[in-house]
Amino acid sequence: MTTLTDCQIRDLILDAITNLNLGRESDQQLDTTEDARIFGQGSPLESLGLVTLLMDIEDALADEGVEVSLSDARAMSRKSSPYRDVPTLVAFIEELEASS
Repeated sequence: MTTLTDCQIRDLILDAITNLNLGRESDQQLDTTEDARIFGQGSPLESLGLVTLLMDIEDALADEGVEVSLSDARAMSRKSSPYRDVPTLVAFIEELEASS
């Protein structure tokens, strides 16, 4: 299995956010900065949008040889959401990579 750097993972996430934004109204677009809020308070992303984004990120990771499920029981059982911002999601993906 391939292991990606945190910079590579971050870039994949930001690319997926950019692609998601293409289909969203300007006032509903997500920030595309390195510390951008993804989901939860302060984010315009709703649950369906989050699922779409996570699927796009999983597909991009798979294209790089990394097979992970971002919406598994580990993610859902956490006290603090791994989807709240870009750095938190990067760390979660690195954790999933390490345990694969």
